[in-house]
Amino acid sequence: MSIDFDQYLRSAFPEKTDATVIRNVTLAVALADDLRRNTPWLINEIGDDLQGNLRRAAAMWRLGQACNDGELPFSASEISNKIGSSHLLLIKSGAFEAHVVRTESSGAFPKDAPIRQDSRVTNEPTLFDDPKVVRIVLVEKDIEKAYAWLMFNATQIGALTHVCWGMPLPKKNKFLAHFDILRLAMSKGSPIDPGPPKKLDPTEKLKFKRAVEEEIERKKSGRKDTNKKG
Repeated sequence: MSIDFDQYLRSAFPEKTDATVIRNVTLAVALADDLRRNTPWLINEIGDDLQGNLRRAAAMWRLGQACNDGELPFSASEISNKIGSSHLLLIKSGAFEAHVVRTESSGAFPKDAPIRQDSRVTNEPTLFDDPKVVRIVLVEKDIEKAYAWLMFNATQIGALTHVCWGMPLPKKNKFLAHFDILRLAMSKGSPIDPGPPKKLDPTEKLKFKRAVEEEIERKKSGRKDTNKKG
């Protein structure tokens, strides 16, 4: 029995979850932009520079909430980036572990990072007879886990440009599997609106603000501990 990589990735992140993923990414972008507009020290060029990082942080936070609340049928946990000083959201489904990344376009790759390279090694294609087709018996026997990205981006005003699942090759900027769930949903006449929501729930805004403040305090504490050791 053989299975296409797209089908293999799709089995972990099925079409029935697309609308919920897109909705949460849309909400995340809106929350990040709202925080930037209403935080005095971010209403400047520094805030503009941090826009992408804030949106990715919001996407990780919102998707983590959706997984843990049962809104999405995946498991999610916050993990430390042992190579760097940041924290990441690890999403698990089936044989896959996935990270949330921001990319310039649907088919583009995120800014390179050592942890992403390490994770991509699990997708080594030399285990397979055919670079496009993988035997499921090999996957189950020889690969304990596979790696994917949930990729997204939005315009300056907060309208989504793409939301994709991708399974990257380890050493080349190519995908073993890739599909843009935003484009697929809209091509099928889905009522999904890629634009920012007209109104945000004040409770959601407050929760996200607190999450950002806690992360900032955690980083400050980490730097203090490092300085003490030195």
